[in-house]
Amino acid sequence: MKESTEETVWQVRNSFLGVYVHFPYCFKKCDYCDFYSEGIGASPANDELSLFSAYQKEVLERVSHFPNLRHRTIDTVFFGGGTPSKAKTKNWSHFLEFLRSEFNVSRDVEISIEVNPEDLSSQLLDEYAKIGINRVNVGVQTRNPQGLEYLGRHYDKEKYDSLFLTLTHSPIKRVGIDLMYGIPGLQRSDFLSDLHYFLEAGFPHLSLYSLTLEKGTQYSRDVKDHKKKEPEESIQSEILTTLPELMKSHGYRWYEVSNYAKPGFESKHNLKYWTFEPYLGIGPGAHGMIEGYRYGNPRNANLYQKKIPAKQYEPVTPNSELALTLFRLFSPFRYLEFIETYLDKSSQTKFKETINLWEKRGLCTVSNGIFQWKKEALLLLDDLILSIAN
Repeated sequence: MKESTEETVWQVRNSFLGVYVHFPYCFKKCDYCDFYSEGIGASPANDELSLFSAYQKEVLERVSHFPNLRHRTIDTVFFGGGTPSKAKTKNWSHFLEFLRSEFNVSRDVEISIEVNPEDLSSQLLDEYAKIGINRVNVGVQTRNPQGLEYLGRHYDKEKYDSLFLTLTHSPIKRVGIDLMYGIPGLQRSDFLSDLHYFLEAGFPHLSLYSLTLEKGTQYSRDVKDHKKKEPEESIQSEILTTLPELMKSHGYRWYEVSNYAKPGFESKHNLKYWTFEPYLGIGPGAHGMIEGYRYGNPRNANLYQKKIPAKQYEPVTPNSELALTLFRLFSPFRYLEFIETYLDKSSQTKFKETINLWEKRGLCTVSNGIFQWKKEALLLLDDLILSIAN
């Protein structure tokens, strides 16, 4: 893909539709993970066929409640989890065929799948490419064995060591790598070693997350019982403020708090979450936003397959939704267009006044209706977003 020299300015796009599909099974649930998932070891899921059948039923249920969805063009599909690479490729293929039979699917649709390093192989990537998957996201987190053990991750050293070679020779060139920092016991240098390994590989998308303590996870219980330490916040802050210039020097654009991409390689699907675009959330534990409503599915695969709760919808509250999503973007966006499209006059005035204050404090730039954060806002971001959301 040819790289653009001009930075993309995000704008309102509400005529398209994204589809997220949640596959809940994995080899072992990671201790820090708060997504709905179930560890089932190396064996395939016994209910895989039934689950994929339920996916199709849910799509049809959603469309029956919101017929206008058929008039939208699907331009992104994302298979997440759990570990969707654990499912049989033919089942993903059949689901994609189903979508094409029911909707208008864009010719340049982005189709992504999350892959665990342990599942990664040249054969699997070839299979994915043949069925139309054109983007893979690999949940590496760290290449450090001590860190992986601390996170409670299943780890295959041989697979991790062969990552570079396997991905470099893949027919799928849109590759995203997830890395995590602030893992207790690891230093700043350990994370930078991981990061430089993938920077040198030139993979076009890097998601760089800090380890967080999520309620209800095994990790949070271990911390409460004094079996493990909390995330290294001082190291996290140091890394967080170092990353923008470091990534820029390697040709990556900082387009969301935790996401960096070579020009043109941003995750189109994830941008839907941040720019208020509609998307179907399919599967147990999935969430969706369509036609001004949000919904969530039960975090239970058995219950999901027995009864799809298609009628439980909640109206979206644009004020807080826009603030909590749109203002996570660090690339420029047409903020006036967004607030004039989605907010009432009173809310528009509040947003404009707050943004003027931010600009006076040197936290952002505003020009011709286009907003962009400065790096000075990074450590204050959560508080700033909450101030405009409330």
